[in-house]
Amino acid sequence: MSHATFPAFGTRSTFGAQPLSRRKTSPQFGFGSSTREDQEKVFISQDHAELNAGGVPRSPGPATYVMRAAVGPQVNGQLKSSPLWGFGSDERFRGLKGANNPGPGTYALNPSIGPQPVGTMSSLPKWGFGSSTREHQAKVFITAKHAELNTEVARSPGPAVYTMRNAVGPQVNARIKSMPSWVFGSDNRFDYTDVKRAAATPGPGTYPLLPAIGPQPVGCMPSAPMAGFGTSTRDHQAKVYQSADHEKYIAGVSPGPAVYNYTPALGRQTTSRLKSSACWGFGTEPRFDKKRSPNRMNGPGPGAYLV
Repeated sequence: MSHATFPAFGTRSTFGAQPLSRRKTSPQFGFGSSTREDQEKVFISQDHAELNAGGVPRSPGPATYVMRAAVGPQVNGQLKSSPLWGFGSDERFRGLKGANNPGPGTYALNPSIGPQPVGTMSSLPKWGFGSSTREHQAKVFITAKHAELNTEVARSPGPAVYTMRNAVGPQVNARIKSMPSWVFGSDNRFDYTDVKRAAATPGPGTYPLLPAIGPQPVGCMPSAPMAGFGTSTRDHQAKVYQSADHEKYIAGVSPGPAVYNYTPALGRQTTSRLKSSACWGFGTEPRFDKKRSPNRMNGPGPGAYLV
C-alpha cells in the first residue's frame, strides 16, 4: 500500500444509508413532494370521500364553531343559567310626596353637660368662682370666734408668721427631745513625740537615682563595657600587627566574594568530586527518514481507519 492510496479510506457517516451489510440502515422521514391535487385522488374511506366530493363540502375549521360564554344566561337548554345580581332601576323616593323624609342632620343633639332642656334629663350640679367681694364677706356672721378674728385689731396671722425650727440638731423647745449627734474631734491626730522625728525623715524623692547605663560614679557599681564606632583610619589599621597569617592577607590583598565562580548544581558537573545527575532531552533523529525507517512511511494514518 502506497502513500497515494490514503484517500481511499474515508470515514462513513452513521446517518443515512449504510453501505456495509453489517450495519442496519435507520428509517428516514422527510417532507413529501406530493401536491394537493394528488392528495384529492387518494381514496381513504367513503366518509372521507363525501367530505371532499366536488371540493364543496369540506371539513369545518376550528373558527367555525362559536364558543358560548359560561357566564350569564345560557342559550343552550342543556346548560343551567346561574343567578345574576345587579343594581336596581327603581326610584328611591318614588312613594314620598315632596320628599319630606328628614335626613340625619334634621335632629338636634343637646349637650349632656350643662342645663338639660328635656324634662326627663336631670341637670347635674355645677360649681364656679363666686362674684362676691371682700366687703360682702366681712358682713357674714358665722360664730363669735370668727368675728373676733375678723376685727380690725386681732386678725389671723399668715403662714410666714410662724418660725419653723430645725428637726436636726439641738432642740430649743423643752417638749422636744434632742437626738444624739456626732462630729469630727478637734484633738490632734499625730500629737506624739515621734512626729518631729518623722518630719525629719527624708521622703522618697530625696534620693537621686543614678542611671544603670553608662559610667557608674559609685565605686561599688562596676561600669559595664561600652562598644562604639572607632575613630581610627585605614592608615592606622595598616600599622597594626596581629599575626604572620594576617600579614600575608594584608600583603597580597584578600580576594572579594565576586572572585569565586559558583558552578551551577543543575546539568553537567565540571568538578570530579561532584556527581552529574541524569538528564533527558528531545531526540535529534528525523521523524520521516526513509533511509533509516523505510517501513514507517507505509503505516496508515489516523484517518485511514473506517469507524
